[in-house]
Amino acid sequence: MQWLSAQDIHSRMRRIVRALGLIYIKPTRIRCVRVSGSRANALARIWGLPPIFQDALRLHPHYVIEFMVPAFDRLSRREQDRVIIHELLHIPRTFSGGIRPERSPSLSINNRTVERYYRQYLASMHERRRRG
Repeated sequence: MQWLSAQDIHSRMRRIVRALGLIYIKPTRIRCVRVSGSRANALARIWGLPPIFQDALRLHPHYVIEFMVPAFDRLSRREQDRVIIHELLHIPRTFSGGIRPERSPSLSINNRTVERYYRQYLASMHERRRRG
């Protein structure tokens, strides 16, 4: 497997975080990478830095979001944005390094939820362009 930094996706992720008002997410502590050669049956996945490693290494919480190529790159930009949103929803409000499961008491991460956030993102971007 090979990992390559994905600054272009990171920039889009930052824009999505701002547009959705996800103020608990700290984009400077998230790394986006493109992964080739993975056998994962996913378009993307998120990894957190567990608290034991944070403490032992004296680090703040961090996350890595892997985007599987070429599958992710073949998606339309809209579908890519939905995948980015899906992965961001796995970050808990505590930004602790933990991962929110697909079904949690506070949020179910499913197509309906992702679509709601995606529409909110589009509306925010449209409003920014209108004001801009």
